Amino acid sequence: MAVLQPSEGAIGAAPPLSKSFAAVVTASSSAEAFDPGTISTRRGEPAFRIANSDIQQLARLFQQALVGRFSYSRPPMEAVRRFFLLLGLKGDYAVALLDTNHVLIRPTVEEDYIWLFVRRTWYIRSSPMTISKWFLDFKANKEISIAPVWVSFPSLPLPFFGRNPLNKLASVLGRPLKIDAATRDLRRLSVARVLVEIDVARAPAKRVWIGDEEYGFWQNMEYESWPAFCSFCERFGHDQQECYRKFPALRPAKNPQAHLPQPKDPLPQGDQGTTMARGEDVGEWRDV
Repeated sequence: MAVLQPSEGAIGAAPPLSKSFAAVVTASSSAEAFDPGTISTRRGEPAFRIANSDIQQLARLFQQALVGRFSYSRPPMEAVRRFFLLLGLKGDYAVALLDTNHVLIRPTVEEDYIWLFVRRTWYIRSSPMTISKWFLDFKANKEISIAPVWVSFPSLPLPFFGRNPLNKLASVLGRPLKIDAATRDLRRLSVARVLVEIDVARAPAKRVWIGDEEYGFWQNMEYESWPAFCSFCERFGHDQQECYRKFPALRPAKNPQAHLPQPKDPLPQGDQGTTMARGEDVGEWRDV
């Protein structure tokens, strides 16, 4: 499998620079018209009093923001920005430094947001960057337990294949992101598939009731590639039973020969990359 990195030759003429972070925020919102809070004091010290509802409204500006985490070493920001420039995103975006190991990625087009989020791990100069959803109480040592998961509704009755009923049905689990093409175009009627943002720290629901008190049925739900999340250390990649922080005895002995993880099938020296295209339904790369 080719390394998941952008190819300069595949993108064509790219704009010289992306918009600044402030420009993207301003262009996509009416934030300037919203002036919440008042200046006051609390116990003799200065205070900026603002209601929680106003904080939530301010946070809506970043509802499609993603966090890129570098567990090991982060490449220079110039390399990070160039990586996104060569990805060929469909809309404007901004990349900003959050702290030493984290960058904030803010695409303005939902399709770009979904594509980046579903891929989960990208490599920039051989350094793995893991994508997670930004949240209001962001902390460098924690990850929010929200992840995109494909949900299947096997043998769903045909009247529920419409966009509105499907999205409403999927919303019992979280925020619907995308209906796959075969479902949308009625090309595969044995199962309906929807990509949903789900809190994976909770046990997945196995079925949902469709109907009212007099008539209805239980609809089964199946999940594809449910991501492992540890509620103890609040990290993706393992569950509590495998957590080194909770169970230090599970940690393997240090290997002096250990090295950083590398992407599979690294490119030959001097190779600029592989021409790639987005997959139709799941946002994956495929060689073309």
